[in-house]
Amino acid sequence: MARERTPGDRDPAEQPFAADSIWNTPIGRGALYQAADADESRMLHTDHAGGPGGSYPWIAADAIGLYRAGANDPVARWHYRVRAGSVPWPGGPPQSNGAVGLPTPADVTFLGGSDQHAIVIDPLGRYAYEVWHGASLGQRGYRADYLVRTDLRGSGIASGEGRSEGIRAFGGSLVGGMIRCDELARGEIPHAVAVLLSTTQLRKGPTMADQKVWPAMHSDGGGKNDYRGLVPMGALLALPPSVDVEALPLTREGRALARAYQRFGGYIVDATHKTMSLAVLPQGCDKQMIRNLFADRRTIRDRLVRVLNNGPKHPGGPGERIAPPPPPLKPEGPGGG
Repeated sequence: MARERTPGDRDPAEQPFAADSIWNTPIGRGALYQAADADESRMLHTDHAGGPGGSYPWIAADAIGLYRAGANDPVARWHYRVRAGSVPWPGGPPQSNGAVGLPTPADVTFLGGSDQHAIVIDPLGRYAYEVWHGASLGQRGYRADYLVRTDLRGSGIASGEGRSEGIRAFGGSLVGGMIRCDELARGEIPHAVAVLLSTTQLRKGPTMADQKVWPAMHSDGGGKNDYRGLVPMGALLALPPSVDVEALPLTREGRALARAYQRFGGYIVDATHKTMSLAVLPQGCDKQMIRNLFADRRTIRDRLVRVLNNGPKHPGGPGERIAPPPPPLKPEGPGGG
């Protein structure tokens, strides 16, 4: 029999992934931080990598349509061009040019400019269905160029080298590192943050392997892209312990973001054009909170550096963790997820 959920248990629909996921692992006290005047660091600290306005700092507000289906929501037909196969799908639908029925709220909107992203979490809060190039088909349901079934109790990253098992270019989940509106309202972001770099900042290389570091397992186009910079896909960025976050001239929301960068860091998961996104938010967050993050974006960005010894043996760097981890996931089963 599953135990009852305690107040400290974590709902994977609200803060996803396993306790040992990169997204939930605080930085280690043995983390090695790159110098602030290193070439990579300077490329992070400018609005103009690759030319005027080539890496303008940004807060990606209303970037993803995020929904949790209710038990009484109707089952809609989702038609897809390709679906990911990393997590088993009930019924084993075809990998390409197929369709599945999913409980779906009536108000699903696709956001993120040309990416047209959405995430629909199932009623039990166990799986998220991540959408790239989504659109409504009216009474026929929805379509997606790429549809991913993500285990919210899993790792949030791809399972092996060269694999793309999520919407993000680094090969992992679209859910990973997204900042929820409730977290901003509480003033606490208890996990690592998703970072998007301009193609003028991302490391140029002749092969995919040259362009990335763990936990990235992939890069745009399988290595055939227009990256022109120095910073590898998958790099962990953080505020070093020498930065006194409490003394910085930040708003409440900016301080929450800065603390998250210092305690958990931010992973580079995707490419953008002419912007460096320090935070990715779903639809509907408070507009003043968003304005506050925009006001603080350069103060935070200009102090971020890369953690050089982040790796699969020591996520976040070695040593004792500098902050407590999030609570454990609530149990599965009745009353669980």
